[in-house]
Amino acid sequence: MARRAAARHRQGRRVGCGYFRRPPAAGLSVAACELRAEAHTGRLDAKACEAVLEAAGHAALARARAGGLTEREVEVLRSLARGRSMKEIARELAISPKTVHHHLQHIYAKIGVGTRAGATLYAMEQGYTAPLH
Repeated sequence: MARRAAARHRQGRRVGCGYFRRPPAAGLSVAACELRAEAHTGRLDAKACEAVLEAAGHAALARARAGGLTEREVEVLRSLARGRSMKEIARELAISPKTVHHHLQHIYAKIGVGTRAGATLYAMEQGYTAPLH
């Protein structure tokens, strides 16, 4: 019995993916795992890899919020992208304008921009704004 367990362990390591070499998730091929690992290291473009895998029929990975933004920061970013002033955002979210300012500084740092226009463009690219009808 120990021999079978050792064989399964070796097999899992051989076909695994990820840092701990876990067996691939259901429906995820070894090639897909390797492609995502290459994207994670920066050797390949992550968006392009995900597009290729999605086109090949693989399920998209569950994405964390882009930029590591908190839910409150996303709310502030959405309001900012709608063209609201800091006072309007503060009133809408029932927080002080100074708190809005702090949220905006954190947002700018996390997404790598320095202006309201840059943050608005980022919000549009990430789908945080509703399309205009």
